[in-house]
Amino acid sequence: MKNLKTLMAALVVTTGLIFTSCDDNDNEMDGQGSVRVEATDAAVDAQNISGVYLSVEEVQVIANGEVKNTITFDQPEEFNLMAYQNGQTKLLGEATVDAGTYDEIKFMLSSTTQAWVEFTDNTTKEIEMASGSNSEYSIMGDFEVLANGMSEVVADVDLRKALVKRSNGDFVLRSTSRLVSKAEAGSIQGNVDMSDYSDADKVVVYAYLQGTYDDSEAGEPAEGSSRFEGSINSAVATTTGNFTLAFMPEGDYELVVAEYKEETLGNETNFEAATKVQVEIGGELMSVFNVEARTTLNLLIDIF
Repeated sequence: MKNLKTLMAALVVTTGLIFTSCDDNDNEMDGQGSVRVEATDAAVDAQNISGVYLSVEEVQVIANGEVKNTITFDQPEEFNLMAYQNGQTKLLGEATVDAGTYDEIKFMLSSTTQAWVEFTDNTTKEIEMASGSNSEYSIMGDFEVLANGMSEVVADVDLRKALVKRSNGDFVLRSTSRLVSKAEAGSIQGNVDMSDYSDADKVVVYAYLQGTYDDSEAGEPAEGSSRFEGSINSAVATTTGNFTLAFMPEGDYELVVAEYKEETLGNETNFEAATKVQVEIGGELMSVFNVEARTTLNLLIDIF
C-alpha cells in the first residue's frame, strides 16, 4: 500500500468573497430577501460519457414541502452538468422569498426531454429519475434567507454518486445531491505529485467526514450505488495534479486518493488502489483536515 504525506499544509483565508449580505435590520427574519441558485458537479467514472444534460423549465424554492417562489425561463434551460466542476457553477437565477429557513430546491424538468447522457460517439441515452417521477429532481439541504439579504446556494449534483448505470444498461439519477449555502462553505485546493501515479490514467481525491471512511468504501459497489459511496465530495486531479474540493460544509475531513486505469476496449474506468492522506506537521502525522467557512485549505500531496 502506498503511503501519502503532504509536503506543505496551509490555511488561507479567502478574501474578496462575500456570499451572503444583509442590511441592518432589527429583525433579520421580518421581511423578504433573495436566493440565488447555482448548480455544480463532480466528474462521472465512465470514460465514454462526454456530457450529462438537464433540461430545466422551472426552479422551485421550497420550505417544509411548500413552494415559496420559482425561477422560470422563457425556454427550457438546457445545460451540461459536466461543464461545471472544480468550483465552477451554472447560474440558474434568483428569486425573492420571505425571510426564513428553506430545505429544498427542486428542478422541474422539461416535458419533452428531461435528462440524458451524451457519449463520446455522439449518441445519447435518456436518464430516469430514481424518485420515480421523471418530471422533477430534488436537492435537499437547509439554508437561511435573511431580510434584505442575498443567499447563494449551490446544488452539487456530484454525478459520480448520483448517476448510476443499472445492469440492464439504463441510467438513473439518484437523489444524493447536496444543497450547500456558499456562506457556510469552504474549500480544499491542492496538488498531487502525478509522477507518483505514472501508471494511472485518472487520479481522484475524495473527502470524508472524520471517522466515516473504512476500507469497504473502496470495495466493489452494489448495483444502484457507487464506489466511495460515503464521500462528501470528490475531484479529479488534472494532468498536472491540481484538484479542487469546492463547496465543503464546515467540518473535519479525511482525504482519500484513488487511482484508476482506463480500459479502452470496454470504455470503462477500472479502480486500482486507494490510500488515506496523512499530513506531517512538526514531526507529527495528522490525517484530519479542518474546513471553515470562506476559507481555502491548500495541500501538496506526495508519496514517501
